[in-house]
Amino acid sequence: MAGIRTISPIGKWAFDAGRTARPGIISEFVEVADMPLAALSAGLRLGGGNAAFFRLLGRRPADVLGESFPELVTAGPDHLRDRLNRVAEGWEQRFRGSVTGLGSGGADRLTIVAGRMRAPGTAILLTVLPEAGPAAARAEQLSSVNDIEAKILQGIASGLSSLEMADKFYLSRQGIDYHVARLQRKFKARNRVELVSRAFATGLLDSTAWPPRVPESRRAS
Repeated sequence: MAGIRTISPIGKWAFDAGRTARPGIISEFVEVADMPLAALSAGLRLGGGNAAFFRLLGRRPADVLGESFPELVTAGPDHLRDRLNRVAEGWEQRFRGSVTGLGSGGADRLTIVAGRMRAPGTAILLTVLPEAGPAAARAEQLSSVNDIEAKILQGIASGLSSLEMADKFYLSRQGIDYHVARLQRKFKARNRVELVSRAFATGLLDSTAWPPRVPESRRAS
């Protein structure tokens, strides 16, 4: 049901009473990110999430904040709890597995990537994605990107617009849009949201770094 990958811990992200994240660059990233992201505090309780996460869940934040996350999964909650506890207790830095019975889709299979963060108390960052289909499986085989593609991918994941990336990377806006379109074709992604989601899901973007980074090992020389 699950696979394991070990990754480095993320930066600080504190929680208030296990419910809401204090202001900070990581919490801001979660709020503005397009892919469904959430955070668990002590006891694997849902401490916060972004709009994309709650849309996927099909629940209002007020109804689920502070609840045990494994209990929100109707299929195999005990297995999920055991694996997340191993991350929370530091036995593993990352857990990647498939679950069903989460969210408004009910029977839809989803991939959950959980990474442990350094914070006062226990904190786990969750990325929730649809189960990889043929296009995503192909994306997994694309093991590297060149330097400018890596920078643009990181920029998109950080929430930068084409204009902001053009200023930052000394390219024209048309040049940025060209590289974005090329990346979308390369990964068979219909839009930027899907592109970034697949990059996180395949490990091309490390969700435990801020800003999100493409590891040097995944950059073509």
